[in-house]
Amino acid sequence: MDELKKDLDTSRRFEMMTYLDSMRAMYESAVKQNGELFDIATELTTGFSRIEAEAVITDSRIIKILRYCVAPSISQMKFGQFFGLSSITALEKDRVVRGIKVAQLKKIAKPIADFVNANLDKSRFLWLERELQGESLSVAQDYAKKWTCSLIADQNAQTEYRNWRKTLQEAKIDAFLVESGYSRSTYTGVVRNQTDIKLGQFSHERKVHGRTDQKADLVIRTRNTGRIVLIEAKAVGVKVDAFKRVKECCDKSRDWCQNEALGDVDVVAVIGGFFASTNIEALEAAGVTVIWEHRLSDLASHLQEVS
Repeated sequence: MDELKKDLDTSRRFEMMTYLDSMRAMYESAVKQNGELFDIATELTTGFSRIEAEAVITDSRIIKILRYCVAPSISQMKFGQFFGLSSITALEKDRVVRGIKVAQLKKIAKPIADFVNANLDKSRFLWLERELQGESLSVAQDYAKKWTCSLIADQNAQTEYRNWRKTLQEAKIDAFLVESGYSRSTYTGVVRNQTDIKLGQFSHERKVHGRTDQKADLVIRTRNTGRIVLIEAKAVGVKVDAFKRVKECCDKSRDWCQNEALGDVDVVAVIGGFFASTNIEALEAAGVTVIWEHRLSDLASHLQEVS
């Protein structure tokens, strides 16, 4: 139990430091990037005093800025639905200059402009309500820019971190397997049989057949015995999410074990972050081997055991 408590504490500290260091960099990058877009929006709307359809058509990317200039800010999906689209992601991602999206943009540009004008957070854009000149105007404009870009950057960084954290964890395992002498498989189908993956190879994000087809983060076939090892990479930043991640892993394990063609399948959870002792107990009760991300070397020992 003392060893488990030590691992739980180490994992939490590691996750906190990873989050703080990475999020800071992602946030600062997002502030800078959205600052450039804010300047474009400022120029096209004459300091947000003339938000018209032509500005939206000229550079569709400013829709992102306009979404965050209203109070409260509105998500991409919800904002798109307001104007008859499932999402406006494509319009915000790149400046629309040709193709079917131009006609789409022209159709919704005026409704967007009218909506933003009606719901603009004027408490943020002080010069629209008061006569400001010189330094007072400059300070107010800088304040509005930082406020708006901070709102966007916070949301962008949170989303980017979730995707990046999963990629980081899987990349660590990938690199570790390569260093251990395993090579990447070229197999691209659903893993239904033990022989679908060659001896000593592994594959990323591969569906594995059990009662149903469930995606495994990594599929490994050991060099000596040819046993299939299925790895689930779970990084948890919020403790309450651990229960959901553990349940997913246990359900997949039970599902995969129903396929006799896979042989004596071995399921491993590589975990990092905010887990509780009850989570570890649940994984082990489901026959899942737990490997801590901060002690990834244990994976080598485990692979040798199942080989």
